[in-house]
Amino acid sequence: MSTDNANKLMQSPAENFIILRSVYGKVGMKYYIQPSKDPRTGQYPPCVKPVNSVGDMILSDPERNSGKIFIKETETFVIEDGTTFDLNNPYDAAKWEAIKNCIFIAQSRDSKDSKGVNLIDGPGVKGTLRPRQGIAEIYIERPGYEAAKRVSKKKKIHDAGTYILDDPRGDEGRVQMARLLGKHMRNVSSADVTDFLLSIAEKDPDRIINLYTGDDINIRLLFMDAKDKHVIIVKQKLYMYGDSVCLGATDDAAITWMKDPRNRKVLELIKKDTYPDLYEDFGEDETGEDTAQEFTALTAPKTPTNQRNKITK
Repeated sequence: MSTDNANKLMQSPAENFIILRSVYGKVGMKYYIQPSKDPRTGQYPPCVKPVNSVGDMILSDPERNSGKIFIKETETFVIEDGTTFDLNNPYDAAKWEAIKNCIFIAQSRDSKDSKGVNLIDGPGVKGTLRPRQGIAEIYIERPGYEAAKRVSKKKKIHDAGTYILDDPRGDEGRVQMARLLGKHMRNVSSADVTDFLLSIAEKDPDRIINLYTGDDINIRLLFMDAKDKHVIIVKQKLYMYGDSVCLGATDDAAITWMKDPRNRKVLELIKKDTYPDLYEDFGEDETGEDTAQEFTALTAPKTPTNQRNKITK
């Protein structure tokens, strides 16, 4: 099966072939796998049929006359590194359908479960063997998949580098981006700033791209400035404004809070405390409303209802 299909693979569309690889490579490891149930339904695939007491498949007359390929639920397949299934071949397609839900087979080398845990490899350390984390020992190699993934990564790195080098604000913009990444480089040479950003782009291009294309750069800069000027402080591992306004436990949570339209008035106060020179009248925001008075009411201790009743009486 493997040799014939490997030869066909050179002449046929790659997506019609499934190649299984062992995490141990070509060492002669053999896996004995029987048909597996779909974890979502708890049922075998339609091509898998039960057997009677003498080991014969139990088929209805329409199934027996359908010309379709069926697999015994007791069938055992020997799988090794390089085993290939030609999905254009009905028998190969049925065999693959029968075993594809096996817990020892991962969709790719870097597959994760619903909780984000790797099905095969754990977090590795450069220069060492990747530690095992999951129970899967076989993964699907899709011809062209790895190459396409590498091309996609290189394209993202190129795009991220272009954003950095073509920053419309020039050196000042790159310094701001470095700051958003947690690096204060105000008095550092332009080359060093650019080199730092490009190194981030090579490791995590999505992070750079999201910074340049996101709609929250101004909010993030305000957040950084407010922290530097101690307008926003950390209390008990929470970002706080004043004594009672909690923005969240992480940078992203605080940014989300600041972007929420319901917090616009308090956000305006944060701006005024952070950039006081930009505001001539502290008591009024952009809409002319008295946000300072509203914030005082917001942060003031609440009087119990029964005491308020006594006061009014």
